[in-house]
Amino acid sequence: MPAISQNPPGKKRGGDGWRSVCPPRAFSLSTPFLDRRKQQSARPNQHPPSRASGMSSILQSTTTSPTGRRSHVANPLAWPALLQTHVHDQPVQAAASATILAGFVFMAFPGIDLAVSRLAAVDAGFPLSQEHALRVVRDFNRQIPVLLLPLVAVMLAVQMRSPRDWLPRPHKLLFFLTFYAVGPGLAIQFLKRLVGRARPNEIVEFGGTLPFTPAWQVSGACSRSCSFASGESATAIALMGLTILLPARWRVRTIVALVPVVLIFSLNRIAFGAHFLSDVVLAWLLMLWIMAWLWSVFAANGTRIDAALTRQRPTENRH
Repeated sequence: MPAISQNPPGKKRGGDGWRSVCPPRAFSLSTPFLDRRKQQSARPNQHPPSRASGMSSILQSTTTSPTGRRSHVANPLAWPALLQTHVHDQPVQAAASATILAGFVFMAFPGIDLAVSRLAAVDAGFPLSQEHALRVVRDFNRQIPVLLLPLVAVMLAVQMRSPRDWLPRPHKLLFFLTFYAVGPGLAIQFLKRLVGRARPNEIVEFGGTLPFTPAWQVSGACSRSCSFASGESATAIALMGLTILLPARWRVRTIVALVPVVLIFSLNRIAFGAHFLSDVVLAWLLMLWIMAWLWSVFAANGTRIDAALTRQRPTENRH
């Protein structure tokens, strides 16, 4: 009669009792390592994703030649999305880049200013400057800061004395007043005195006696109330700062509503022969640059500014 093994299945008797005995794992071609090797060998032209390749997917499209060689081509359809992302993530840098780029364009092609001004000129003059309706638009634009700034100052005084939840926070009100003072106030007046550019209705090309000079070129042609940059275009684009004072859900609609207002106020000055196109465009971009930079400072220190103005202990910063 054959001997019966006393070892339980899968167990082996040792010096310290029963221990498990596991059969060696068979080497299989289905192991994860070989699976990855097979996938890589099946796609020799593909590389692991990286940050650079992710950027390439945004900026470029990829094409494969008949020989299997991959190359990149420009993808203009992706540029608007990239621009929107850049403006949203880095508004100060985006505004600065746009200002510098526009300045180079107007300096390299000064004929743009003369060509646009000629559209409003008739017989070496600007007859639209005598239109009553356009004069009303100009005068209304000039009165907006006179009415708006005292109102914002009163709201700031109320918030400092007795804060109310339904009013904008104090640092937002202070930002708006500071922006108007630094942007349309100091910056524009400084440029007018520094550059000294003659207005379109004052230059020889349109019946005047002063020479034409490109944007940013310092000239002694004008000593006061000069052309570059446009103060009324600056105050018009400064209205965009009102969106900071509004609830977030109203901001996009407010910007959309203000765009035609800014265009009418600003282009009206070109029709009058009072400003060149570069005076208007660069005033817009400069104000947006200053606005973005100032707001980044005020937003980062909003809690401390509110506490200092209301004499309260700082709390969590809310935007």
